[in-house]
Amino acid sequence: AHAMAAVETGDADAARELLAYVFSQPNVSAPDQLTARLVQARLFELDQNPDRALAIYKAVARAPLDGIATPARLGVIKLEMAKGTLKADAAAAQLEALKWRWRGDATELAVIRTLGELYLSQGRYREALTTLKTAGSKIVTLPGGDRLQADLDNAFRALFLEGAADGLQPVQALALFFDFRELTPVGADGDEMVRRLARRLIDVDLLDQAAELLKYQAENRLDGVAKAQVSTNLAAVYLMNRQPEEALKALWSSRTTLLPTAMNLERRALEARALMELGRYDHALEVLGKDASPAARDVRADILWKQQQWGAAAALYEQRLGDRWKETAVPLSEVEETRLIRAGAGYSLARDAAALNRLSKNYARFAEGARSPGAIRVALAGLDGADGPGRPQDFAALSAGADAYAGWIAQTKAEFRVKSGAAQ
Repeated sequence: AHAMAAVETGDADAARELLAYVFSQPNVSAPDQLTARLVQARLFELDQNPDRALAIYKAVARAPLDGIATPARLGVIKLEMAKGTLKADAAAAQLEALKWRWRGDATELAVIRTLGELYLSQGRYREALTTLKTAGSKIVTLPGGDRLQADLDNAFRALFLEGAADGLQPVQALALFFDFRELTPVGADGDEMVRRLARRLIDVDLLDQAAELLKYQAENRLDGVAKAQVSTNLAAVYLMNRQPEEALKALWSSRTTLLPTAMNLERRALEARALMELGRYDHALEVLGKDASPAARDVRADILWKQQQWGAAAALYEQRLGDRWKETAVPLSEVEETRLIRAGAGYSLARDAAALNRLSKNYARFAEGARSPGAIRVALAGLDGADGPGRPQDFAALSAGADAYAGWIAQTKAEFRVKSGAAQ
């Protein structure tokens, strides 16, 4: 035991002296001799002599004593893997069998950690986490047992914070996360994990699953500002999924004082948008108050549009475009096209010829190469210049093709990608 302690602390000279003393003693029992040989093999490994270590391990592994043969067999597997003479799949199968051969001490701990590391290197993440988690409560209290929990935490972190799970399908990643969600760290890292996974689900329109993930995190893992932030993301997902009532519940259940200004602005805009979707326009405008943030102006414009206050809505849509007309080399985004079409349609329906002429002069050139060139041309031509029905109601129906809600969803998805550090 003293010699093994010396090996583990890297004191090779002390280990050699202690082993020499053991081997010099008469009448040493067979189990003690074999145990000493195990320590000797570990010493050879420390001395960078794997061939001699492997020979000893193989000899000791044939012993009829499982408590001694099991660690020897583990040594054989690890050294043969390092030499490349044992393939990963075969090693995993041998380690799985070895895991049940001897239980309850440092040997089992070493087998479990080795098998978990092997599964991780193979990309077999579920097997890795399951293996590391199977250790009983007695194992984790042993010396070095804390490293098993560290292995679990590091594996979960590598999967969901460092991108190892990005190769999995989003639904597979979600299932893996939920099966081991108790490993989610509390704090910024845990929030980032959830945000990254939610972003992947949102990207493929798995909005129900994204909402479930965020809701669990908000209700079970967080409080205060952190809960408010995740609940804000949850409200956005509910709105993308056309569930304004649930969005309001998420926002109202996470109200707290002293939130950062940017978060308060975001939450206010989401609350107003949810109320707008429920047809509560006056209440939505009351929530916005004098908020002049970009998100608030977007919601205010959409509310005025739904109220058929065409001129006021058009003015807001044009304001949100800003000086975009100067960047002629860059095509309009989906959101910008929507704003342009609605601005033109709104000015036409409000019979504001001067504003429409200004808008047309600035933006007519963007029709070529746009996603909806026909709609842009019609919107900028106005009621009198449109090729088709000249009735205001028909023109309003045409401009409704510029779906502001779809544009908001696309913009929100892009913001999620930015928040989670994903490439654009």
